[in-house]
Amino acid sequence: MSIKSKNRIYQLDLFRFFAALIVVLYHYFFRGYAADNLSDLDFSEISDYFKYGFLGINIFFIISGFVISLSIKDRSLIKFIISRLSRLYPIYWICVLITFVVIFLFGVPKFTAELVQFILNLSMFHNYLGVESIDGVYWTLFIEMKFYIFIIGSYLVLNKFKPIKLDYLIYTWLTLSVLYLYFSELFIFRIGKSLFILDWSSYFIAGMILYQIYKSKLNIKYALLLSIALFTSIQHTITETAKKANHFNIEFSPLIACSIIVIFYLLILLVACGKLRSINSSKFIKIGMLTYPLYLIHQKIGYIIFDNLGNDTNKYVVVISTTFLMILLSYILSEFYERRASNYLKVKLKQLTSKYLK
Repeated sequence: MSIKSKNRIYQLDLFRFFAALIVVLYHYFFRGYAADNLSDLDFSEISDYFKYGFLGINIFFIISGFVISLSIKDRSLIKFIISRLSRLYPIYWICVLITFVVIFLFGVPKFTAELVQFILNLSMFHNYLGVESIDGVYWTLFIEMKFYIFIIGSYLVLNKFKPIKLDYLIYTWLTLSVLYLYFSELFIFRIGKSLFILDWSSYFIAGMILYQIYKSKLNIKYALLLSIALFTSIQHTITETAKKANHFNIEFSPLIACSIIVIFYLLILLVACGKLRSINSSKFIKIGMLTYPLYLIHQKIGYIIFDNLGNDTNKYVVVISTTFLMILLSYILSEFYERRASNYLKVKLKQLTSKYLK
């Protein structure tokens, strides 16, 4: 099946890539040196311009909520599982392998990785086993997988027994998310946080609401729901910004951080309302395909390059060259590996499941 589709929302491919690039620049120009001794290159003269780049993750989650709502519209449990497994795992496996090899060959003494750690990382559920990620960016995949499991359990499985409107899931999940803001210390909400991803849920919910707006139209109900989701996201952003300030021992402005979140919401709202159709070009597909591998491979490999070359070459040349190298490698992986590997896995999974569905 071609990745081009008349129903595909190509602007989201473009926004995903820019979100990934924001995270890359945040890691390279700010986070690597600012804490945890990850990089030897100090960009303190410009780092303030990049320190809010961690918020690129938030737009990933909003877009994920939107796209997954589109993926489950036919309520097929098997199709959803096959789609997610074939999309996530093949490129993840090769990126984990590449990162492991680079760490093994060039990372010592700052970065190390064990063979057992590598093998368990391939499952994407290594966090449940208390195993450290080969690369720190994998934490977001853990959140994504929890989101998929939540969607499977709370929507797709239940729909096997009785059809449920997506709106009802939104109402319930958003209510829990708001309650979590005020009662997070209660035992039941500490459990709920793990089961329902209540610390990040508002972004996924916002994406789902925005999909409903896209599918129908913006009305009072969805405007109110989106406003509540935005309020919840802002409260989360204020908390996360305070944590960053404490971790890096650097001042962060909650106002700037929250303004960025509002801009993210407005961008996807414009897409949902059909106001950005002028840039809905299929040319953005290839750019969007770079997002996932770029996100997976850039951090540890980038830091290792910095630490091996940064002291002998102009630091800006090193970072810019590394960024382009990561984009080039992402293109190679997406163009020559990902589609073939994903399609192969999808075919095999369909063959496997068809035996049990007849």
